[in-house]
Amino acid sequence: MMRALVLESLQSVKLAKLATLLYMKSPTNKRQLLSIVDGFLRDRFIYQSEAIETLLYPDYMLNGLEVSGHLVGDCDDISTLHAAILTALGFKVRFVAIKSTYNNPNFDHVYIEAQDTDHWIMYDVTLPLNTTVEYFGRLNIAV
Repeated sequence: MMRALVLESLQSVKLAKLATLLYMKSPTNKRQLLSIVDGFLRDRFIYQSEAIETLLYPDYMLNGLEVSGHLVGDCDDISTLHAAILTALGFKVRFVAIKSTYNNPNFDHVYIEAQDTDHWIMYDVTLPLNTTVEYFGRLNIAV
């Protein structure tokens, strides 16, 4: 579902405008562009857990940004938006779903990784920068 939302959002005028704006800040340096996108999202994201799990469309989150100046959601919402922006900018992106405890039968957190040249870089806007994530199960889902 998250992958489908990313691909669908590539038709969004709002997403294209935002990706262009971010690209203009660093058009020649891919690593710097990845940092600019991450910083943009971190500066505007407010984590909000959901009583009933829903997945917000990237355009819905961008509408919220226009109205309130903030992006509000949980890990899957911001990861989907993050993946959509980076995909629009031409990066290879994958979702990473993890189990944070050994006994948990379900994946309970998601973040993205973006490919910079020949290696994958973790981006998780819900955690402080440079946080190391430990997990007991991992699932990669390519966009």
